[in-house]
Amino acid sequence: MIPKKLFLLFSLIVACFVSPAFSGTVGILTGTVVEKGSSAPMVGVNVILTGTKMGAATDLSGNFIIRNIPAGIYTVKIMMMGYQRQIFKDVRIIADFKTTLSIELIEEAVRGEEVVVTAERPLIQPDVTSSIHFVSKSKIDQLPVTSFEEIMELQPGVSSGGHIRGGRATEVLYLIDGIPIQQSMEGGAAGGLPRGALEEISLQTGGFNAEYGNAMSGILNITTPTGSDFHQLWLRAVDDRVGYEESNKWSQLELFLSGPVYKDLITYFASSDLTLSDTRWWQDMRPVFDSPINQNFNFISKLNFSFTPNIRLIVQGLFSRSDEHPYEYRWRYNLQGLPPVKKQSHRLSAIFTQMLSPKTFYTISLSRFCVKNRLGQGDSENIDADQIFQYDLPWFYFITSGSRLWWQDANEINYYTKFNFTSQIFDVCELKFGGEGQFYDLSNDIVKYEPKKTFWGRPILDEPPYNFSSSYQYSPWQGAAYLQAKVDNKIFVTNFGVRYDIFDPGAQRPVIEWIPISGEDYESQIKDFVPASKKTQISPRLGISFPIRENNFFYFSFGHFFQIPLFDYLYTGLGSEQLKKGVKLLYGNPDLKPEHTKAYEFSYQHILSTDVIASLTYFKKEIFGLIDTKTFLASDSKTEDDGFAQFVNLPAANSSGIEISLEKRYSHFFSGKLNYTYMQAKGYSGNAEQGMNYFMWGFEVPNKEYYLSWDQRHTINAELFIGDPKKYGINIIWRYHSPRPYTYYPSRDALVPDLKIKVEPNNARMENVSYLDIKMNYRFQLFKNIKTTLYLDSRNLLDRLNVLWIASDGSIGGELGDPSAWDIGRRVNLGLKLEFGRHR
Repeated sequence: MIPKKLFLLFSLIVACFVSPAFSGTVGILTGTVVEKGSSAPMVGVNVILTGTKMGAATDLSGNFIIRNIPAGIYTVKIMMMGYQRQIFKDVRIIADFKTTLSIELIEEAVRGEEVVVTAERPLIQPDVTSSIHFVSKSKIDQLPVTSFEEIMELQPGVSSGGHIRGGRATEVLYLIDGIPIQQSMEGGAAGGLPRGALEEISLQTGGFNAEYGNAMSGILNITTPTGSDFHQLWLRAVDDRVGYEESNKWSQLELFLSGPVYKDLITYFASSDLTLSDTRWWQDMRPVFDSPINQNFNFISKLNFSFTPNIRLIVQGLFSRSDEHPYEYRWRYNLQGLPPVKKQSHRLSAIFTQMLSPKTFYTISLSRFCVKNRLGQGDSENIDADQIFQYDLPWFYFITSGSRLWWQDANEINYYTKFNFTSQIFDVCELKFGGEGQFYDLSNDIVKYEPKKTFWGRPILDEPPYNFSSSYQYSPWQGAAYLQAKVDNKIFVTNFGVRYDIFDPGAQRPVIEWIPISGEDYESQIKDFVPASKKTQISPRLGISFPIRENNFFYFSFGHFFQIPLFDYLYTGLGSEQLKKGVKLLYGNPDLKPEHTKAYEFSYQHILSTDVIASLTYFKKEIFGLIDTKTFLASDSKTEDDGFAQFVNLPAANSSGIEISLEKRYSHFFSGKLNYTYMQAKGYSGNAEQGMNYFMWGFEVPNKEYYLSWDQRHTINAELFIGDPKKYGINIIWRYHSPRPYTYYPSRDALVPDLKIKVEPNNARMENVSYLDIKMNYRFQLFKNIKTTLYLDSRNLLDRLNVLWIASDGSIGGELGDPSAWDIGRRVNLGLKLEFGRHR
């Protein structure tokens, strides 16, 4: 059924030219060639990207432009008879933006002479009209980081946990080569990537163009390599067993391959990594589980077909798998009672691009993305609600026997199609239009029983457990169309766009009535089903940038941004089997509206010297229709179990702040970056289940704004690199986060509240946290065709005790002194990398 739908949608899109841009993967190279001395424009100069079939010739004004270049690092040759040939190395093409070269050719005195120039990126990207941060491959190699999420958290406006400018962590859209890898049921990125696959990372924290949808806080786009014109192979091995106690028993092996398959017509690249770990809790876990306790495998491959200089096809495959045994301190004497977690995702995609003229091209992209989550072992029938786990009575400290009654089998398939048409309709105006279509096959079977607990986590054993079980299967779809115009007259740049989105949940919602059963007591019954309506919205976007005077730039952006709620919020508890058995504790709501953010920002950038830039940015966001739960009761019901909770669009939130950044480009053997973020994040709800939880605890649901749990008021990130990037270096990162809020509401016995104190969410602050990370590397020639890199990577070098959570009584780790209340201590990784063949 789905392939037929996909084919029909694709045919319609191609016929109507309505699909999305293959965004975030290609850029533009432009420039001017003049004769040195006279500054006269030179006509007919050949500009060629070596190792590709892409190139151009200068026009009557000496200008050239090459479009549709995959993001990455290139060598550019400038050639004309009678003049010295120039070679520009390390020319960086940035996805969605222009790279500009200014070239002066010298008359050739001796045949064969050439000039080699190392290109430098501009301190300010003049066609940027909103906040976007780029991290190149060379920079990624220097950083003491493990994942792209860690790289994201080093950027201005991002607080720990992946919260961007005061938004929830689920408001970030993750892309690989412009195609989402989002978990639509639970949120977040569905898989990882090997380090070798990170060609470039861009993080946009404000003012997304109209081609981007389904994101409210940020867009993280990872560009992967396209393959090289020469063969490359390298191996990397890392291990953290330098310290015995301060070790996760963690190791990683990575393999990278790249090169030509057939001349320069077909190139390939492949990268994979395998990570093995016994976790920071290995002393408790090794007696129970065989080593390695956790395993993670990632693989990516890509074939790049260049049929002609104007036609290109890219075929890509992704695969990720993780197998983990979770750890909780309260279960430390019964770890086998915690269900294992298995997750697997894979994606196959194809992207076809054709240049119709030097000013016009289009891109068609198709992908199939699958995500499988499995929690627990065996079949769901093995879960018995009467076999709840047991505590060590009478203290209720540790769980001594039984198993957690959780089991899940979730499967998600996402069919994705898009088409983009881009044309330079005037010399100063670029026009894009397109759209996107996504079809989903969703199935989620969950068995989940939880003992009733007080606010302080103490179980109430004489009450039956809560039943959060759910089973559903749906096939929703969504589509979008957009129009984006970019005007660049070399004085100012304007980005204006509008986006139209449509979403069909493909489900029905139950109509529930209260039927009197005896006296003043009522029973809820499902009387009918109403089809959920299709949701549509229009999102205008605007961005403007211009120089104020020499070395000073300003930009402004404004827009409306929407995001479809996670599908678990729409469909939980609506499966036919659950509904036949009567109303459960928690219902999904397929009629939820998309969440909505209205955001704007102002930024001023100042070039202090040839290699130093400073910037100041102010942002403000208003957020509407966030998801929470609301409990519904019969007006005269006397029994608390007569109600049910349902996801609804209720809470609102807002955030604002400033970002200050100072960056020094590499020169004189060092580079550095310092950014500071001041932010306030307030709202009526901290998570999508807050209303239900407050009701179950017997508390009144908050009805006024409060500081959200990710209100990290002050954030400082400092980076310093010293050395030669191609030979040796040391990279130091210092991170500082001011205290986050938590709810202080003590109780003498963890069962009964102190009635003299009214519960107020997030009425206290924890402690500030600080990390000092360092990475040292040394690269040398081992043999003729083998280069070796040795590095030492230390995290939390000062072994600081950073607090992650505080119990409601104000104690770190609560009554058990749970060590998970402190973040991981010092870890030291030793690494070895062997590179075979040619090297850039």
